[in-house]
Amino acid sequence: MSAIVCPPLFVYIPTYNRPESLRRQIVALTAQRADWPGDMRVLVSDNASPSLSDDDLMSISSEFGVDVRRNPANIGANANIALGFVFARTDELLWILSDNDTLGTTALHSIAARGMHEGSDAVIFSTKTDAPSGFVHQWTSAWDGVHEVGLISNVIYRSSVFLPYTSQAFFYHNTSFPHLCVLLSALKDRGSLSYAVLPSVEVFAPQGPHGEQAGDYSLSHNGMPQLLPLLPGSQARKFARLWLREQGGEFFRQRDAYPGIHISSKASLRAYGGFKARVLLCALAIRHAILGPIIPPIKRALRSRRP
Repeated sequence: MSAIVCPPLFVYIPTYNRPESLRRQIVALTAQRADWPGDMRVLVSDNASPSLSDDDLMSISSEFGVDVRRNPANIGANANIALGFVFARTDELLWILSDNDTLGTTALHSIAARGMHEGSDAVIFSTKTDAPSGFVHQWTSAWDGVHEVGLISNVIYRSSVFLPYTSQAFFYHNTSFPHLCVLLSALKDRGSLSYAVLPSVEVFAPQGPHGEQAGDYSLSHNGMPQLLPLLPGSQARKFARLWLREQGGEFFRQRDAYPGIHISSKASLRAYGGFKARVLLCALAIRHAILGPIIPPIKRALRSRRP
């Protein structure tokens, strides 16, 4: 049997204020470098972390043989993630890997041996399967097929397929899911995408609390409805109504943090969500007007009673 040969792998690690998690991830990744049957390059993109100096980054570069860069200022997590598509090359596989989704010890071996299906546009890692499989994602059921690809570490992209849609990551960056916008834009244009699917347990180590910079998801509570133009009509209506039922309370509670994005998302929900979405919006607005001023003090009082 001939030896496996895989396309070059580009691992892009966006990071902010997580020096311990970053080091743990790089140790786990570079220890497996020989397990990837092809070229591999690693780029750490630091988003102007106060806890990481230029000297710290250069030390990581020299110790582990990886490339590092540092944004001149904090450009926001979404823009830093989107830069992964900018720095990728068309002949590579692109893996935008979170600094704190630490790899298991046999991750690269499993991906190379069990995930590299010929003709697949992407490799997807899922907690919902216990064996490798394949999946064709049709645009007609775009949202039904998203599953866990909204998490940056869960997708390896075939760059030749996705790089033509890089601009969409920046156009839709206020959704808080720029990487998903690239995928959905490719899906909309091509009609379907073919995925190889691997169980997450074959790739990631069990995750525990890391005690460093917490993720800030407040933007997603305002911006995620801006994904709606990337979905077909029936899927957009389904997603708009489901999102309002599950996230509508936070959508209104967080509106003052991103007022412009809130207004734009509300317009998208009205335009794409249909009559039921407009009714839900009205009901949520009334509930927020009545209960909004009293919920924060109640939450603070309950937190103060915790031991």
